[in-house]
Amino acid sequence: MRRPLLLSLMLVACPLAARAQTLAPSASATPTPSASPTGDYCSNGGLSAVVSRPTQTNSACVVSPGHVLIESGWQSQTVAGGSGGLTYQSVPNATIRIASPLRDLEMQIVPPTAYRVEGSSATGDVGIGLKWQIAATPTFAYGVSASSSLVTGTNPLTNPGGLGSATVPTENYGAQFAWQLGKVFGLSGGVELSELAAPLATGAQHYASALPSLVLSDALPASWSLFVEGFTQSHGEGPGTPTHVWGDGGVSKDIGPAQLDLEYGASNALVVAPALPAVRRHYVGAGLSYQF
Repeated sequence: MRRPLLLSLMLVACPLAARAQTLAPSASATPTPSASPTGDYCSNGGLSAVVSRPTQTNSACVVSPGHVLIESGWQSQTVAGGSGGLTYQSVPNATIRIASPLRDLEMQIVPPTAYRVEGSSATGDVGIGLKWQIAATPTFAYGVSASSSLVTGTNPLTNPGGLGSATVPTENYGAQFAWQLGKVFGLSGGVELSELAAPLATGAQHYASALPSLVLSDALPASWSLFVEGFTQSHGEGPGTPTHVWGDGGVSKDIGPAQLDLEYGASNALVVAPALPAVRRHYVGAGLSYQF
């Protein structure tokens, strides 16, 4: 999880991005299987095999050569603690995913996300990343990814929700898999390892977080799909805090080169310190992904 590895990947990505231009959380949705499996999981599944929204689990498949995939969405999350709560909205939560000239490698650009809470607004950081689809069979695929943020967002100490930038670059490394189970069910999952920073008045406090996840999905007629997911997040409320346990579920619909999604998720009640009330989070969201 060191910066030299990520920086070397970025040096490869930058010149490729200039040539390829023509950024969860759906990968978690089971692709509609063909009558007799041929080719590989990623090509058989079409758009549903590639999109990472709306699950925490990211896709194991990369964007097909010559294409760009834009994933975006809106989310409203409530943080409830004690007798009060805080609700904030975020949009576009976008990732632009660009197929590179190198086979099975894609580049990712994460535009800034805008947050709105209690009459105050903030913006998150820009991010860049790479995803490598290591292998794919007719029923199985796996890959790895790496990304880093750039310090471009709002100082979180200036708004009520503490939203915005981490004030220092943060890094994320992941491994993902997807497995077709028979004709309609699919299982996907992964683990994300993050090097994060909690912004404090005295400076950023660095900490690490692990986020394993597992998704069960069900392909329905007419390109509909349902999913349920579980994942945990170590240090779920910042450095030194316990692990959050999350569950979410939703539905997606493929319409040609686009995919629509709706989802809901909630965490357990987490006591972050003996003198503080328990914190619970829940959210609703909707999204649109489009490939061209």
